[in-house]
Amino acid sequence: MIKNLNNCAYWSIHQFTKSIIFLVFTGILASNAEANTLPDRSNEFPGLVKQLKSHIERVDKQAEKLKAPNFPDGKDWFNSPPLSLNKQLSGKIVVLDFWTYCCINCIHILPDLVELEKRYAGYPVAFVGVHSAKFDNEKVSANIREAVLRYEIDHPVVNDDEMHMWRRIGVRSWPSLAVIGPKGNLMLLVSGEGNKEVIDACITAALEFYPKNLFRHDPIPLSPEKEKVTIDSPLRYPGKLAIDTKAKRLYISDSNNHRIVITNLDGKFLESIGTGRIGLVDGPYNKAQFFRLQGLALNKEKLYVADAENHALRVVDLKSKTVTTLLGNGTQGRDYKGGFGGQKQLISTPWDVYVESEKVFIAMAGTHQIWTYDLNEKIAKNFSGNGSEQNLNNPDPLQAAWAQPSGLTIGMNELFIADSESSTVRSINLNSGSTRTIAGGENAKPRNLFAFGDIDGTGEKAKLQHVLGVQWWEEEEKIIVADTYNHRIKLLDPKTGEIKRWVGSGKSGLKDGKGIDSRLSEPSGFALDSKANKLYVADTNNHVIRVINLTSQEIRTLYLSGVPAPIKPIAPRSLRLAELPGTPVIRTTPLSLTQEKKGELILNLKLPAEHHLTEAAGSRWQVIADKNIPIKLDENRAAGTLKENTKINIPIKLKENAKDGIVRVEAIAYFCKDEGECQVSGVLFEIPVSLSQSTNKTIELNHTFNSQVSKFGLPFEQNKN
Repeated sequence: MIKNLNNCAYWSIHQFTKSIIFLVFTGILASNAEANTLPDRSNEFPGLVKQLKSHIERVDKQAEKLKAPNFPDGKDWFNSPPLSLNKQLSGKIVVLDFWTYCCINCIHILPDLVELEKRYAGYPVAFVGVHSAKFDNEKVSANIREAVLRYEIDHPVVNDDEMHMWRRIGVRSWPSLAVIGPKGNLMLLVSGEGNKEVIDACITAALEFYPKNLFRHDPIPLSPEKEKVTIDSPLRYPGKLAIDTKAKRLYISDSNNHRIVITNLDGKFLESIGTGRIGLVDGPYNKAQFFRLQGLALNKEKLYVADAENHALRVVDLKSKTVTTLLGNGTQGRDYKGGFGGQKQLISTPWDVYVESEKVFIAMAGTHQIWTYDLNEKIAKNFSGNGSEQNLNNPDPLQAAWAQPSGLTIGMNELFIADSESSTVRSINLNSGSTRTIAGGENAKPRNLFAFGDIDGTGEKAKLQHVLGVQWWEEEEKIIVADTYNHRIKLLDPKTGEIKRWVGSGKSGLKDGKGIDSRLSEPSGFALDSKANKLYVADTNNHVIRVINLTSQEIRTLYLSGVPAPIKPIAPRSLRLAELPGTPVIRTTPLSLTQEKKGELILNLKLPAEHHLTEAAGSRWQVIADKNIPIKLDENRAAGTLKENTKINIPIKLKENAKDGIVRVEAIAYFCKDEGECQVSGVLFEIPVSLSQSTNKTIELNHTFNSQVSKFGLPFEQNKN
């Protein structure tokens, strides 16, 4: 839910989904009663645009008074060099995303931003993330960079660690989106999830309202973090673990590679589950697809999976080696009660799972609840939590409240929970359903989600920072706690509430050693082999698995042998080539192949005279193949950057039993004249591919980009009244 800076106030989902809209007449803005009425979102989209145009007209009259503050100097930027609202971003509509990477609601709106970025590619519209940290750990630029990479954020992000922009604009909660007009005037501020349509309409309204000569089309200089990454590990942000001590198997949720990696307990690769591509696809191991999966729970030859960003509960049958979806259809749900199963039951960002007595317990981070899925009845329902975001205990489990629960384990007939946003370890009595806080937080102020730190102690005198994992240690009757943002592993006595640091110095890093002399980086998941005296740890930001000797507290990095490298994407996610307004679509003659099944495309792209590429803007090309014609692409030859007057040879090889289909080649170019006139232009080639006795194995793809700065059209023209 929405997090409030001042008092951690929460909003009910019903308030939330009404898209609470705040006109930005607070702080630096003057009040205007008439402008405080925004259109009802139930209106037709064109109607919403019309009303927002009227609002923008009123705001424009106060453009100087409503001037947005510039980004503070000396801050770290990601995906771009430092930007200025008065320079690189002037003459553009700028959407500012105020977020913090711990916030599940902030993560929920990232797909909305991706859609809007796609829709307005080629328009004078820019998106900038303003990272305004909640936790101390989130103020560290290196950790923000990891979050940018983890969530594949392609737009520029600034580390506003002192919340300069937050305060000056009048933001009060995460997530919030501010829209700035081409004159640098603040036009709109909205908070919470579900505001994509309002932002969309506001951009369209501004494009319609302001004269076209006011806009600048030159591209923003980009320097994507993902192009600077070198990771000496086959894993990417491993989240959770499961272990089969009898079969000597370790299951790893390789979260950002969208797969499950199976090794033996010494790290030798056995097999993997999932293609590595993003998707919600059931079937055998080599066909199944996940999306940033997290929690794993092993029970009776089956592995249950919290498929977090698919908003789904999955199960892996380890005998038949197939994956099946139990809950969800890939869409984020807003249900707080449950009562259904299969695709009818939509859920929201499950983060961890635990199986006990024919029930799958689910840490439903997206709705701040604990759910159960009955394996016999095949029905899911809410088990604990009213949906508000609090550290609130109650004898009635449905009256309790959680704050982004993210880790589960069972011991002493209690379900222990890593309640991440309240920075606590809490529990539910499995007999009575009553809840309690064992360590961390501030019980007297359940809405205070800022009661965090790194202090050993008892009960609420102890302080933790965004805990993500818990593991019951039966022999010692202790809970092993992943104190994630403190980069430590701690031991908690559930009877006394006493918690002590155990492994990790408290500083982010990768260092083997003993106890608190070692270093980890945001550990988040465990697998315990008490008979072998070992604890396996998903050391998330280090992209590795660590092993701790339970007796000596010695920690070492598990060497993974034979784990295949992740599948490289055919093209970066940021490419939106064919979606540029006015992009020509060129259909070529067919590429006819014989049984030899080899061909070649020659991409020949030229710039207009007296123009040159804007190198920092990221001009690129990519190949996309129709699924009906399985082609073998050299991953190193399937996408790349454009250079002046590009000529590229692209080999095409078909797999066995290939069918006729289409291969597409897209390209986008950012180029300018010396005197400063800049533009962005794209091209899409469609190449039919067929098996034939007559050969035409080579197709030339020739195109010269248009030298005229396009008079951009407006989206949705076909929908206007």
